[in-house]
Amino acid sequence: MITIRIHVLLIIIISVIIAYFLIEMSLLTVNTIRAFKKYFCTRELKLLDRYGGSGTWAIITGASSGQGRDFALSLAKRGFNICMIGSHNTDKTAAEIATMYPTIKTKIIYKDFCCAFQDDFFDDIIQTINELDDKIGLLVNNVGHRVAWNPYHEMPHKLIRDSIATGTIVQSRLTQLLIPIFLKRKPTAKSGLINITAQCLHPNFLFGLTISNEISVPYLSVYEAANAFGFYHGNSIYKEYKDQFDILNVTPGAVITENTQCLKNTMFKINSDKYVENILKMAGNVQGHSCAYWGHALTNFLINLVPFIKNRELDNVGRTISIDYMNKYMEKHPAPDQTLQPGQQTHPQETHEIQSEQPQHDEYQTQLMKSLLESLQKTLLISKDTLENKPAVYPETPSDSIIIDDTTVVE
Repeated sequence: MITIRIHVLLIIIISVIIAYFLIEMSLLTVNTIRAFKKYFCTRELKLLDRYGGSGTWAIITGASSGQGRDFALSLAKRGFNICMIGSHNTDKTAAEIATMYPTIKTKIIYKDFCCAFQDDFFDDIIQTINELDDKIGLLVNNVGHRVAWNPYHEMPHKLIRDSIATGTIVQSRLTQLLIPIFLKRKPTAKSGLINITAQCLHPNFLFGLTISNEISVPYLSVYEAANAFGFYHGNSIYKEYKDQFDILNVTPGAVITENTQCLKNTMFKINSDKYVENILKMAGNVQGHSCAYWGHALTNFLINLVPFIKNRELDNVGRTISIDYMNKYMEKHPAPDQTLQPGQQTHPQETHEIQSEQPQHDEYQTQLMKSLLESLQKTLLISKDTLENKPAVYPETPSDSIIIDDTTVVE
């Protein structure tokens, strides 16, 4: 009798496992089809017509370089007048627009976003918004202030304030200022909000169920936290206003700009100008959050196939970015008694270790495959040795980097 009950219990357990696997595979298939349709079959809408026609203005933050500059040029190409909020370097972008698209009007509001916490920071922005009023059809919250330091407790405290002010206050306040105008325009024209945030989470399925679903890069704690604010703020706004105007919260991976050359060896990287074109193709077609590039979305799938490499690679990514940022910072702010050498940290004894963990080869896709195969080999060794009651022996693996999460929008 006991044997029969055990057999019945085993049959039930096996049936549940098979059912779960079939459900997971069905959902994965459905999501794959949806992703393919979104990333490869979506056709760009006529954005100028959608958001008000001739004379419509787009407001863009951080348009002096990187994605912000590409947004300004791309939207000007589509016929939008461009209002840019940023540093005096934004003059160069305005000059490019004047040369390439002489019929397009431009406005510049000069701002140091690190001062966004000041009470009067938005006064002249509000004045311009009131002047343009319902001619504003699109807001692109692009600006962010990346800071990275290793170790964190030695980071100049001003960088903490600057990153938080730029990455949180600007998006939340500008969104608040523009929503009343978007609602007023609703009877006659649609409006659009694009937030550049970050990949903060990934879906968990299959082997990915063994790990947490957060994506957090060490040595970028303040910048990561500011990006998380933008992500959750944007998604909350979407849930509240999704029926009122278009909302696209972009969660990028590695985007290459003039400020992020340290990421050029990463897999699934994409140049900023192409990435912006992808985002504009999504505008109006996709609501809520999206990676806006199939390669960045695919990283979520790879994490679930080989979850064992996640934390190691995120650590390598953080070290690479922090070294790059600290070197640039020390070039601009050299200490009177010490200059940071390439690859050097504030703790000299850590220099050799950190240098050894930087990416060493340009053939990055080959490195990734090696890393994946070695991780799979680890898994097989664990399974085999567990069955034979032997201690598992792990092969040594190189410290190569995979960029899982990066938002590159530095003013």
